[in-house]
Amino acid sequence: MTQGQSDEVQGDRPIECAAQDRLGFQEVAARLVTALTDQNSSGGLVIGLEGRWGSGKSSLLGLIQQEIAALPADRRPSVINFRPWLVGNRDALLATMFAAMQKEINQVVLEAGDATGISKQKAEEAAEAMRKFVVGLGKAGAAVEVIGDAVGFAAVKWVGSTMKALREGFKDKAQGQPLEVLKEKIVTSLEELGHRFLITIDDVDRLEPNEIIEVLRLTRSVADFPNVTYLLCYDAAILAHSIEQASRVEDGHAYLEKIIQLAVPVPTPEPFQLRQWFADNLRDIAYTTSDSEVDRLKSVIDIEGGRHLKTPRAVIRTLDAIRFAWPTLRDVKGDLPDLVWINLIKNGNAALYRWIEDYCGSAAVINLGTGMVGEGEQKKKLEELATVTAKDYFSDSLYRHYFAEPLPGVEANLGEDGPGFKLFLRVDRMTGDIALQEGRLASPDHYRFYFALSSPSHALSQGDLQSFMEAVEQGPPHVASVILRLHAMPASGSLSKADILFERIKVAVLDTMSAPGRRNLLIALSDCLDEAYRLNPFSLSWSKSLWDRALDLIPLLLRSVHKHACEAVLHDMFAGGRAIGWLTSIMRAETFSHGRFGQRKRLEQEWLLSEEQLDIAFELMLARFRAMSPQDILGAISPIDILFAWSQAGDEDGPRKLAAAVGQDDTGLVEFLEAIALVRHGAKQGSYTALTARNIDTFVDFEETRKRIAAIATSVSALSERAQRLSRAFDEGDRL
Repeated sequence: MTQGQSDEVQGDRPIECAAQDRLGFQEVAARLVTALTDQNSSGGLVIGLEGRWGSGKSSLLGLIQQEIAALPADRRPSVINFRPWLVGNRDALLATMFAAMQKEINQVVLEAGDATGISKQKAEEAAEAMRKFVVGLGKAGAAVEVIGDAVGFAAVKWVGSTMKALREGFKDKAQGQPLEVLKEKIVTSLEELGHRFLITIDDVDRLEPNEIIEVLRLTRSVADFPNVTYLLCYDAAILAHSIEQASRVEDGHAYLEKIIQLAVPVPTPEPFQLRQWFADNLRDIAYTTSDSEVDRLKSVIDIEGGRHLKTPRAVIRTLDAIRFAWPTLRDVKGDLPDLVWINLIKNGNAALYRWIEDYCGSAAVINLGTGMVGEGEQKKKLEELATVTAKDYFSDSLYRHYFAEPLPGVEANLGEDGPGFKLFLRVDRMTGDIALQEGRLASPDHYRFYFALSSPSHALSQGDLQSFMEAVEQGPPHVASVILRLHAMPASGSLSKADILFERIKVAVLDTMSAPGRRNLLIALSDCLDEAYRLNPFSLSWSKSLWDRALDLIPLLLRSVHKHACEAVLHDMFAGGRAIGWLTSIMRAETFSHGRFGQRKRLEQEWLLSEEQLDIAFELMLARFRAMSPQDILGAISPIDILFAWSQAGDEDGPRKLAAAVGQDDTGLVEFLEAIALVRHGAKQGSYTALTARNIDTFVDFEETRKRIAAIATSVSALSERAQRLSRAFDEGDRL
């Protein structure tokens, strides 16, 4: 996506080309076109393209037409895009349809003999039969004024006088011939012509119920011609309900089955594909300013996105809402995860969004000391919350915890009894100050900014899964080989097939894996994930990555391993695993999750390792850090993570001594700072490097180091250009 596209509201428009296909519709379109152009079925056909609103029917239809346009002339059917909602009444509906068909037959006449293999005489006979039928429609002359608009062919704009002239010109030829006879002549002519026509009708379910019945009758009874295929797009549930309303039948689905000869469902995207698509595009719109924001953003996309990103339309609309609101939030230093959270809810449940807006307003008044809420008001607010959500919406205690976190004065009841939340609790000063400083939704000074603007082809093959399951029983090297091979295979957006494999392991594969197989997988992960990053790099600080998905597997894989065997596995992983970068990410994540450092302690059920297991990992990793050479550490994927993990595990002197030794000369200092500099991404400035006091001071004296770099930058030496870049990184760090 270009910068211009990232700034532009996308709207509810179908994709325009295969390059925009994020969900594997192109392959589906190609297969449908193969079926549509099958020369073994020359009879008329009505096909239904079924999918809920927002599922991508119009996009798939557009890709189908692109596939047809690329066919050789002798295999390419004529396409008529019929849009009945632009037609005023039944007579106009008939006239519009047949005029469109007549126009296309005339085009076939013009092209006959040109590489199409069609007899010009047969084409002219078909055109003549259609013209006579149009004349015989009776009232059609008065209604045909709207033809050009409804057909979708800008060059066709008939008016009543044109139709009248047409009737007059063929009066003698058509006089006395009933419509049944004229229609039979069309049938015979189209059979002999042997050319295919595809009539597409999008959004049938958006018509009025009576209009829907007319369109269905037209496609199945009036205009059921040979070599003519109708492709109708609709939501089956909505269409069936409209049929029941208009025709007073008990079962609209049964009625529809008599009309639609072949129903093709729009492929349902994988939920995590939609979330990854959302995360990839969000990165081009906005940015975070801290590791804490990144962690919360991942959780929001995973948890709230999992609930509300059900269709491609939901992804696009939520991104558009964020794109529209972000400039304001950015200027007031608002919080991106909170903005994403509230807009995901807005897209999925507008009533809940309004409840949150009202609650935040009331909480702001209370927190500012200008009002209070009694028990009755609290009870009423809880009842309102129950009204705007499904009965089991908050049944999961962990989700209640996540839902409460962004809201001021809300505490989740993690038990099974009593109300799910306590509302309007007093916010302590420290929590309130943090909300204000970070521009959070819970801030009384900022909350209004958040409301003011008040795929199938990507799936793993059975062969891939089979080779993986065989590898886990053979040993870690075999598993690592499969993971690396799949990681080299792109799936969707920034996803690789290895990402999809890890998702599959969580939901479907784990239960079939033996205990030795789980051990082999854990050791393979500890061996190959750094290599995977180097072979096919991915973001470690934005959307959920291959490393993050591997972290999710750890507690699932360890859960069924016996205690003594578990200790052996942990030893093999943390003492011998070659993926030192990924192993360090485990160590850092658990340091915070267990509350051993910082203020980000998580619930115990969210830990990857138990306290005892973490002690083992710490001991083994500290020994490895101390044994590593400076070159090994600075050459790792994320040297700064290794240094922080080392320091936060209880050995603050170790990293400082290493930094001092490396920085004794100017070359070593420059190399050290280049290795630990942060790489950030901004929607406007793209990627940039930053050196912050918070990171530098942990290992070396910040001010002294900055002065040394400034001196090197102004010197005449081979290091000056690199030092100038580092000076700019210090400046970027000041802005952060």
